[in-house]
Amino acid sequence: EVLNRIYETIGFLDSMIAAASFREYLPGYCEPELVKTGKPKLAVTDLYHPLLDTPVENSICEEVSVLLTGSNASGKSTFIKTLAINAILAQTVFTSVSKCYKANFFMIYSSMALRDNILSHESYYIVEIKSLKRILDRMNPEIPMLCFIDEVLRGTNTLERIAASSRILSSLSRRNALVFAATHDIELTQILEKEYSNYHFQERIENNQILFDYRLYQG
Repeated sequence: EVLNRIYETIGFLDSMIAAASFREYLPGYCEPELVKTGKPKLAVTDLYHPLLDTPVENSICEEVSVLLTGSNASGKSTFIKTLAINAILAQTVFTSVSKCYKANFFMIYSSMALRDNILSHESYYIVEIKSLKRILDRMNPEIPMLCFIDEVLRGTNTLERIAASSRILSSLSRRNALVFAATHDIELTQILEKEYSNYHFQERIENNQILFDYRLYQG
């Protein structure tokens, strides 16, 4: 019994040293405000990714799901990865890489960075469908879900992709979930405008170069 207490105490102290070391490494952080009740909500101020040397900070406050649009390399995927890792850090080591983080306790799921699998005879489309079904199957009316989807159904043709992804995203938004989905399909912003808030990243052209500011814009 004494040895077990020593083991647990040393383990606890070691984990706290790791968390404190991580906080010391960060240029800035806050302790999150987490709630167990109420409608799913996420509000973050000056959020950034802890692995980037020169991150661009962004803020968002939403009680409904979000669609992110923008050109390639404009920052969509990085932003939803930043939100995802921030939510995990907030709910584990009670540290948010932002100036302010307020949210529910969430189950956190993602459908990102998928690959086809030749060994299991699964095409990219099948891998995507299984990933999305995993999210739908874990929906819980008691525990809100925070989920991140990068390029919904990119493994199929445009017509079927827009039709199917609009129904999948609509189903997710009507359940106990807060969804952040990145897409190139502008049609979805109109189809889902009553269920999703629209945000975008943008670019500008100067001296024959495409420049990105990696800032999140509404609309």
